[in-house]
Amino acid sequence: MSGLIFCSYKRASKPYYLESAKQNIYSIEELCYFLQDNIYLLDENIMTSAFCDWLETEVEAVELAEKLRRLMEDQKSFRVFCMQIIIDSGYFSKNEMQFLGMKLQKMDHQTNYENRKIKADQLMEKKRYLAAIEEYRSLLLHATDSPSDTRVSGDIWHNMGTAYAHMFCFERAVSCYEQAYELSHRVDSLKAASQAVCFLEDQERVDLFLQQRHISKEQFAAMKKNLGELQRMTEASAEYGKTLQLMRLAQTSPAQAKREIHLQVDAWKDEFLAYKR
Repeated sequence: MSGLIFCSYKRASKPYYLESAKQNIYSIEELCYFLQDNIYLLDENIMTSAFCDWLETEVEAVELAEKLRRLMEDQKSFRVFCMQIIIDSGYFSKNEMQFLGMKLQKMDHQTNYENRKIKADQLMEKKRYLAAIEEYRSLLLHATDSPSDTRVSGDIWHNMGTAYAHMFCFERAVSCYEQAYELSHRVDSLKAASQAVCFLEDQERVDLFLQQRHISKEQFAAMKKNLGELQRMTEASAEYGKTLQLMRLAQTSPAQAKREIHLQVDAWKDEFLAYKR
């Protein structure tokens, strides 16, 4: 896509919620913009009468809605369904349509498990950590004991650890990294677990980890020194300090912690609305 795009269809007054992507869209152009870089975040859940009705009534894309209904009646694939939107939108160049067509064809030849793994990885890349964790956990429920699935499960546990670490949930991060190491024996997972342990305040948990992983106190001190600057930056961040304070408060006074959390959320809302204005 390059240059200006003429919007061929009306902008909806009521958005359509893309369940698999956890996102609202207001126009076909917005859907296409989303598709361009996030095609793995969509799935067959978009192939519904509700979506076609939204296209017809809100966006006034009557012909496209009817074409999609016929594709659904004929039980066409998700790839064919998406390509119809891509072609009729007028949003993409010929080369872009070919590129997206190849992506969709690749998805057709991959298993649902593989596509969902890529979806979870994309959520991670976009820093949507909670959504990524939810998808990863769902994938683990369907994993088998085969060597290939065991390796993939190890990668999933590792990525979950990274997601938790980004949210300052270091205890959970350590547990995930340890599970990843048990499955795949990747040195990266053990190293990541060791780094996450440096941020734990529970000394008993730290000592247990060092004992289980045969890490001397001297080695651990060296690791902490290497992470010293990162730790100072993290602890200096207002978000980290507030989160840590709320976590401690939740242990001593859950009701007060709940009130504080509501106040913090309201502050974030005000900040977001001010930014939008």
